[in-house]
Amino acid sequence: MSSKSIEIIDQTYRSRYRFRSKKSVHKFQSNSFVSYQHIHFPSNHHQILSASDIKPSTTISTSHRNNSLIVNLVLVICFVPSGQADIYTGDRPIDRYFTARPRPIENYDQWGHYPLPFLDPNRPLESINKYDPKYSAVTPNSFNRYQIEDPGDLRCKEAVKEGLLEFVTVSTPYGNVEGRVVYLCDEPTVPLEERPRPAQYDPLSNPNKYRPITQFRRNVTTFLGIPYAKPPTRQNKLRFKRTLVPDQWGSIRADRYRAACPQYKQYVHADYGIPFTDEDCLYMNIFTPWAATRTRSQYPVMIYIHGGHFDHGTGNIFPGHMLAASQEVIVVTFNYRLGLLGFLATSDNSSAGNYGLFDQMQAISFVREIIENFNGDPNQITLFGPDSGAASAGLLALSPLTRKLIKRVIAQSGSAVAEWAFIKDPLYMRNNTVIAGRAFGCSTRSSYILVECLKSRSATDFTTTEIKPEVGWLAWAPVIDRFTRRFDSQFLPELPDEVLSRKAFKFDENFAYMSGITKDEGSQSLFANEELRKKNYHIDKEEFAKNVRNFVRIYNYTLDQQRLIDAISFMYSPWNDPDNETLIRQGLIDMITDSWYISANDKMVKLMLKNNVVTYMYLLNYTIQGLNLPSWIGVPHDTEYLLASGAPFMDARFYPKALNLELAQWTEQDRNISQLIMETWANFAKKPVCKPGGTWNCGPTPYAMFNTVIWRPMALNNLQYLAINSTNYTNNLPLTTDWESNDWTLITNPYSTSTMWRNYKQKSAQFWNSYIKQLVGSIPITWMPTVEPYMDELRIYRAATWSVLATLIVLLLITLICSCLYCRTKRSSYYTNEIQNSLNNDDQSDSSYRYGNAAIDEYVPIPVLHHQQPYAPPSTRANSESNLSHLQPTRLRATIISNNNDYATRNTTDLNHQDQFDGNHHNLFFQQNQKQSKQFPNKSMEKLYQTNTLNRHTQV
Repeated sequence: MSSKSIEIIDQTYRSRYRFRSKKSVHKFQSNSFVSYQHIHFPSNHHQILSASDIKPSTTISTSHRNNSLIVNLVLVICFVPSGQADIYTGDRPIDRYFTARPRPIENYDQWGHYPLPFLDPNRPLESINKYDPKYSAVTPNSFNRYQIEDPGDLRCKEAVKEGLLEFVTVSTPYGNVEGRVVYLCDEPTVPLEERPRPAQYDPLSNPNKYRPITQFRRNVTTFLGIPYAKPPTRQNKLRFKRTLVPDQWGSIRADRYRAACPQYKQYVHADYGIPFTDEDCLYMNIFTPWAATRTRSQYPVMIYIHGGHFDHGTGNIFPGHMLAASQEVIVVTFNYRLGLLGFLATSDNSSAGNYGLFDQMQAISFVREIIENFNGDPNQITLFGPDSGAASAGLLALSPLTRKLIKRVIAQSGSAVAEWAFIKDPLYMRNNTVIAGRAFGCSTRSSYILVECLKSRSATDFTTTEIKPEVGWLAWAPVIDRFTRRFDSQFLPELPDEVLSRKAFKFDENFAYMSGITKDEGSQSLFANEELRKKNYHIDKEEFAKNVRNFVRIYNYTLDQQRLIDAISFMYSPWNDPDNETLIRQGLIDMITDSWYISANDKMVKLMLKNNVVTYMYLLNYTIQGLNLPSWIGVPHDTEYLLASGAPFMDARFYPKALNLELAQWTEQDRNISQLIMETWANFAKKPVCKPGGTWNCGPTPYAMFNTVIWRPMALNNLQYLAINSTNYTNNLPLTTDWESNDWTLITNPYSTSTMWRNYKQKSAQFWNSYIKQLVGSIPITWMPTVEPYMDELRIYRAATWSVLATLIVLLLITLICSCLYCRTKRSSYYTNEIQNSLNNDDQSDSSYRYGNAAIDEYVPIPVLHHQQPYAPPSTRANSESNLSHLQPTRLRATIISNNNDYATRNTTDLNHQDQFDGNHHNLFFQQNQKQSKQFPNKSMEKLYQTNTLNRHTQV
């Protein structure tokens, strides 16, 4: 092995002063391999190792080389190039920045180095465990807070070395939780030559010749999979119920992510960061800079709410390591119920909906309760997230149940007043519920039975079938629960825009709102379109018209569609070059961007300003260069995800494999923009609100970012926003030199082209917020007749009404018939009893029929009125058998027939023996009969008269 110079330099010293000095370099000449044992590090880590601190041992053979390395040694060897000489020697020339990537990073030197970090002269020289995270520095994040310069894990090396803290246990009111310390090897402001890289090309003759830099920069303590609520499972009878606080867990080891909430199977894959789902999914992850001991001051808390249009996603895919460690804030991510399980609403109290929002509310309450044990500040909570996460953050800031718990909101490409952020029409949510019931075999019109049927289904059933309504924005979203819940448990009693328009409440004076969008939000929708992918994303006039028609149908503009199609086509057609497919595709991207995001964002910031809320807005114009995406994609939706999490500084294994970040070729501009996003986000969460005449150390930019960026808040008469662009570098005079070698080191300072602009796309925003609504009017949502719930319910009500009416009519008829039958039966029974009594009396008086002694004695004598009897005299004509045939008792008929010859005579004789009243009565009766016999010679009329007379006489 040829002789070489080994330069041993303290890495901390080099990372701060950024120049080379021969006084701090100790050269050793050797013709063989040299091992260093018993290297002693002084207590003051800022001292440079001297030659006396290193004791070279004897030369050892190659066979014993590996055994000698196992001994407790700390070998600090750094290969520093001399002048422009190549530090790599071998059989063939190797680029000094050669990596194992398919396309190595090129032209690093054109961007120069990071700016010279400044030392904080007042920084306390004490152990890292006692370091104050809020200690003021001249420039934040310009020095390494952790002085441990040892090999790390993950990208540095997976195994945690001996002597480093690995696990940390924290006590909470619910039990003990054990987390893991993760050591990070990169961060903002790290010089190029000190950044970690994949393993270099290693010749077989000398495997230790090329190896990646393994140096810790920061560490973060992670607690993964902490249960923040009771599992809302079918077994616990909590499906479609409000979230409950968790049970005591005793002690848990929080070292792995837990299951995501059930969602459609197309989103479930290990490469997407969602290897499996389970209904027991309400877990959170906490990333804190330090948790082993209590710090003198508390960290601000930033809670990330994942997006996914309320039907997919998980908080596990956002690694908060770099944001927490580099910006010294606590980052919290969590899962919440999605889709049907999280937002099923029936327009009544059978299922009031908003269960996913109640999960979010419980997560915030849980964080406020336990975060002090992780050195967090429960009174300084900031919510941030993309699309549906941004909408949820805004709704949480407006809800009467949670608005007092939140101090800041960062809405990334989303708004609480967006048309897709909530469902207004109860018929629409009812329709989606009915469609879902049919899909899962619960075809019923009863809300209660439908919900109970869905409760009986397995959680895996909800991952196999996707509910896609033919109209409307989203199938599942938050709803207004004013009429379906009690007053003290209503999450959204009113529409968000109505609450802000009428200023229903006053925001806290320390509340602030930040909102922003990317330049090409809609490009992601086109990129994910399978039909366009088959056409290689070529969009002509016909394809543009087709997409506009589908857009109108999906967005429920059902009346006068052609007028609306013409308006949208006119707005987004490239009139300067109508046949240019590139411009046509960009017009379609702008249509989706403006309708989904820009219009809602513009509406939200203006409403916030009317409520006197300090409001910031940004526009992300920067395209990540390291991803090598097609140029037409531009700045797609949720680009902030990679920048805010510090992806250019992180190991690719922290992210879903489907992103292919291991192939990313991060540039200096990528790192700068990521640093800008992380610092402004964290400063917005940490610093006080900027007010007129207040302190200068406030807002997202308390100092000039990259020497130029000052982010100012908006006003109603000044709708200014920060346009986040790229960064450039300028060469300044050298700050330091190596006088012995006369080696001038040029220091390059970056400056940003991000500037403040105003009135972003006001015409497009008003096109959707004002003109379109005036064009189509307030049109209620309509459905196909087969699925329209209004007609279904109307048929049910009509059927029920007519059924009840028919039942009442039938009951009334039955009642009348029964009454008539009862009266008739009672009358017949009365007649039969009277005749039977008369027959019994005749049997007792020597078997001869005599009308009425017993019966007449029972009646009160009838008085004579005007000297006339009430009855006519009996008829002189003998009664025949036919005259008495209507009498039912056969015995009476036999008696009348046997005595037909002497009936009149015997009756006359018997009546003469009665008292005077009876005689007069019967004489009058017979006289009247004689007169009537003369008046009615006809036999039938005589029979009728005799029958009526006998009946009337019998009644008396």
